[in-house]
Amino acid sequence: MPSITQLLRQPIADRIADPQTCLDWITEINGAYRDLDRPHMDGRDIVDLKLSVVFWRSHLLDRLLSAPPRWARTESAATLEVLASLNTRLHPQQRQLAAALLDPARLAQLLAGQGLSSRAHPELAELAGPDAKLNIVPNRGSSTTYEKWRGDERFSRYKYARDGVEYRRIRFRPGDVLLANVNLDGNGVYTSFSEPRGFSSHSGFFAMLDHAGRRLPVVIETYEKGVRPVPLSVFLGPRFCSHVEVYRHRDYAPEHAAAINAAAAEYVDAVLGYNFDCEDPDTTYMSCTSVGRFMLNAAGLEPARRFSRLDHPQVKHNLVRIDYPYFDYFGPVDFLLNECFGFVGVVDNNHIEHLLARELIDRELLRQVQTNQIEPDRFPFPYRLNRWGLGQMRRQTLIGKAVSLIQGFPAENLPRGPDAILAAILPVEKQIGKAIAKTRPTVVRVLGERDYLDPDAFFTDRRIRSAVRRHLVLPWLPEDPEGLPDRSLPQQTD
Repeated sequence: MPSITQLLRQPIADRIADPQTCLDWITEINGAYRDLDRPHMDGRDIVDLKLSVVFWRSHLLDRLLSAPPRWARTESAATLEVLASLNTRLHPQQRQLAAALLDPARLAQLLAGQGLSSRAHPELAELAGPDAKLNIVPNRGSSTTYEKWRGDERFSRYKYARDGVEYRRIRFRPGDVLLANVNLDGNGVYTSFSEPRGFSSHSGFFAMLDHAGRRLPVVIETYEKGVRPVPLSVFLGPRFCSHVEVYRHRDYAPEHAAAINAAAAEYVDAVLGYNFDCEDPDTTYMSCTSVGRFMLNAAGLEPARRFSRLDHPQVKHNLVRIDYPYFDYFGPVDFLLNECFGFVGVVDNNHIEHLLARELIDRELLRQVQTNQIEPDRFPFPYRLNRWGLGQMRRQTLIGKAVSLIQGFPAENLPRGPDAILAAILPVEKQIGKAIAKTRPTVVRVLGERDYLDPDAFFTDRRIRSAVRRHLVLPWLPEDPEGLPDRSLPQQTD
């Protein structure tokens, strides 16, 4: 049986000759990806395979829509089955191309599986879900609070299935772990320093909340001021996330749902702020991963083991310079490395360019942190202002109280962690985000030359390396020509 890498490299023209051959190819790759033995794989290999599969889906989808084989024009039912099996959200232009291949009813069915509703087909409304937008972004506070959006009946419109819902071709159940690549450039910078290699910068956890006699399928996530529920459809939407993988505790049974949902509701009300210490047993402040661990523990399910650590000596040295002491921590990747969790499914919003640009900048940032020394006095000016303001707010001085009032950030909601790193996060994430945005056009150009993604060849492409080094220049992390060797990006080979 060919490996998943061999399957991904098979020529597209050979595998789309007829609909059954194409469908078999998609089924083989989906099955091989589902069955990966993740707990016994290297973290970077897992990330590389994820990126390769996302590229394959995107490339195949574009090929089927922009230059469709003859059968795609004449066999609407088969075309629907193939496109649905790819399970990749269509961009607006791709929806127009799909409309030329599918009759309106089948197009509506395809789009409903991607969270897009059709007024002409109300019978698909529950399958499509709310299809409503909210001004909420990952990890950041929003004026659209839970108290405001929970009254909107649209956010209860799902296809319910006993203890959960079916949405985006996945059956979600309480306690499901959502490992998310969020669309907030630069977010979760420090997760890129971890060993094993971080899989995603963020995690959320599915739960069912109750309000006014209605059920609300939500994702529980940490944000600046504690823990909040985000509508499932919003969390999985293309504005919020690029790519989400769903994992479930292997011992979960419907009988666990009540305890998990009750814990989720409790944490929404009780958690005061974010906690940089993922191992802290205090439930008053939580990290993004500890929320899910506490939810599952409330149901008596086997605790997940910790694997992540910050182990590189120069990385540790640099983090100490900004008062960061938590070198052993539970990262999002630890869920998929635990044998008590199994893969459930993928939500792919068709953002391969963003995923690759982010991965490139993360790896280059890791190289620089492993090689150079952080100089806190060279952080952007907002760092100094933030650090001064945090001190005032924690001491509850008159100025601090005024700042809390203006920012809408009471002192008790301040994250639990060193002020130096708290002050640096937003300015640094902004710099990282700019580098990602500037790198993306080069990523698009280089990807356009490829029929399959070989991560090593892509990451060592001279144009890619040049763009990454050119765009990620950080004054607070000056290059040291006598520094450590580059251990992050593979070396160029000719």
